[in-house]
Amino acid sequence: MSDLIHKIKLKKEILFVILGGTALVCWFLGSSFISLVHNKLEFKRLSRLSAQLDQEHEQLVQKLELLKKQDPVYLERVARVQYHMSAPGEKEFRFQTK
Repeated sequence: MSDLIHKIKLKKEILFVILGGTALVCWFLGSSFISLVHNKLEFKRLSRLSAQLDQEHEQLVQKLELLKKQDPVYLERVARVQYHMSAPGEKEFRFQTK
């Protein structure tokens, strides 16, 4: 009977040491792990934003090149769309969308 009680106490002590060690590791590394996950998510978000801004930059560079070349078709489209200009004698119709 004493041997059985000794084995049970030994198992409890081992379980206590394992749980205590796990709790200790989680306590020390918990904030670091959370910080690591946060940084990884932030890096992904910033990478997507960087790719989006690179694409927008490329589009703006292309528009700038067209303006520098003074491409008449492009300049006419910019004047009509951005500045709501029309050629002499033209009537402009505007439709409201919901």
